[in-house]
Amino acid sequence: MRKLSALLVIAALVVGSVLRADVKLGEIFTDRAVLQRGPATAVFGTADAGEAVTVGVASATANAVADAEGRWLLRINLNDIGPGPHSMTVKGAKNEIVLQDILVGQVWLCSGQSNMQFGLVSALGGSDEIAQVSNDLLRTFNVSCVGAAEPAKVLKGSGWQHTIPANRSRTAVGYYFARELQRELNEPVGYINASWGGSSIESWLQPETAAVLSADARADWEKILDDLEQYPVRLEKFKQDVAAWEKQYDRADRESTGMPADDAWKAVNLNKLPGNGAGWLRAVLELKEKDVAGNGSFNFRYSGVPGKLYCNGQLVREHSLATIATNANTWAGIDKKHLQPGKNIIAYRYFRPAGDFRLNIELRTATGIVKPSWEHCMEYSFAANAEADKSYPRIATRPVANKTPTYLYNGMIAPLKPYTLAGVIWYQGETNAGKARWYLEHTEQLVSQWREHFKHSELPFYWCQLANYMAKVDKPSSSCAWADLRGAQTAAQRIPYTGQAVLIDVGESGDIHPLDKETPGKRLAAMALNDVYGKTRPSRGPQATSAVLTDGKIAVSFENLEGGLVARELPAQHPIALVDNRFADLKRNAPGGTLEGFAVQGGDDQWQWADAVIVGDKVIVDASKVTAPKALAYGWENNPTCNLYNKAGFPAVPFKLALP
Repeated sequence: MRKLSALLVIAALVVGSVLRADVKLGEIFTDRAVLQRGPATAVFGTADAGEAVTVGVASATANAVADAEGRWLLRINLNDIGPGPHSMTVKGAKNEIVLQDILVGQVWLCSGQSNMQFGLVSALGGSDEIAQVSNDLLRTFNVSCVGAAEPAKVLKGSGWQHTIPANRSRTAVGYYFARELQRELNEPVGYINASWGGSSIESWLQPETAAVLSADARADWEKILDDLEQYPVRLEKFKQDVAAWEKQYDRADRESTGMPADDAWKAVNLNKLPGNGAGWLRAVLELKEKDVAGNGSFNFRYSGVPGKLYCNGQLVREHSLATIATNANTWAGIDKKHLQPGKNIIAYRYFRPAGDFRLNIELRTATGIVKPSWEHCMEYSFAANAEADKSYPRIATRPVANKTPTYLYNGMIAPLKPYTLAGVIWYQGETNAGKARWYLEHTEQLVSQWREHFKHSELPFYWCQLANYMAKVDKPSSSCAWADLRGAQTAAQRIPYTGQAVLIDVGESGDIHPLDKETPGKRLAAMALNDVYGKTRPSRGPQATSAVLTDGKIAVSFENLEGGLVARELPAQHPIALVDNRFADLKRNAPGGTLEGFAVQGGDDQWQWADAVIVGDKVIVDASKVTAPKALAYGWENNPTCNLYNKAGFPAVPFKLALP
């Protein structure tokens, strides 16, 4: 009996030892990490409830005890610790973690949508930057694009990396911003990229936001969530309706006869594909070793067709009817095991039972976008039937994570909590153009929530104002979605410790992703260096403070003169799309003055371009073309032509003012 009791005690001790959890760090802490310099830098992780944890970085140490849920957090004083590299030691009751190559410096969070996500390798001059620059004091952590219905506890991401060449396909704006800070401050800079193309500002807000929004903003928020909740029911009905339709018109897909023979293919325009049925597309790619270093991707944009993707004869991805209904913009990854140096054959079999359609296809390799020539072959066709086309079932697409309120906060920001930051840079708003009336309150909520989240009540927050985009106009527009959104961004500067980088001069009329990402990065960095780090310098462009109408002339006063106002010389052409080297001639709208971009609204509510000149520290606008002038605007177009700057080289902030 004694022997049995002893064995039970030993077994219990063994089991207790096995069940005892190792101390762990939060996922944001990896080798090569940059820790924020300061007196109370957060370090956190998990351990057994009640377990004591000690963290050491060089000569600095701090202690914590895990709470009842097994989570621990401590604050360590890194003010007097050199830049490193250091090792970081974390000790628990039964294990020890040692991270290597740890730097102490400045850490910034970069977030927003595609213009923040836009990779350095694709930016203007980015490839040269990658080839020429080696800077061990710049580090980056890329947060994976994850949407979640509830706040995540585990962070998914790349781990900290040396920024070049590892960050070639990630945030160019973040890189240029960090580069400028590192040059000026001469200390390590880490930047965390948590951005997702196409994301709405609502997706980055916390769940409790809806309760404090205005009634119409809350209704819009709740409709998106309701659509998401109801989508499974709508999808099931859609699939049933399609099955019934296929039976009625005998238009179900048939068993494939396989890839066509080599002599069956013909060159094709993807915007003019033949009629309904099953067809094949094929492209032959000659790839180099560096092209296949990482995974490729295949983008079907606006396709709306189910189908199968093949790479070198192997089935890679299949898009079902449900997949296409869920999201018409579908990315299909091609694992590098399917790609090879030399000749590669990409083929796609699609099935389109009814209606017109087109395919806008992008191929991406490790080195960028590839634009091959496409060939086409129909496997079989359906006879034309207008009644069938008209009655084909339709379904609204499912709300996607990057446009669903709270989903990106939950998946990408919540698990960062509470990593210590110096500040945040933000480039977002394109998706919210058309909803400008709510953007100011959304921005106020975003800044407030993130400051609370990262436990920094004065966390600096700088954003990029939307760049100029879309076609230029001959007459002033009465309604401009992008201009209105810019106005909301400007108004948000009333939030303390914030600022915006005006980008009205870096956009391209035919490309929502302007290639110049160095200018945004530098303008964001100028504000941070001036405001946060005390490096006194010009950091903002002229901003109108008042407009006074006297005898048909409007005198406009400005702040942020920085040496005075200047009219920058206008170029002969403006860019349509730099990626294709396309330009168009630039037309002056107000050649009677030295400035472009000013417009006056008369008593009849019509807007007219207005001649304007600089006189001292003011702009004098000629309002004689309208009767009873009531409002003045500058740069208030989606893609304005405007050229007012200060002598420091910063463009004036677009504005619209009522005249007293």
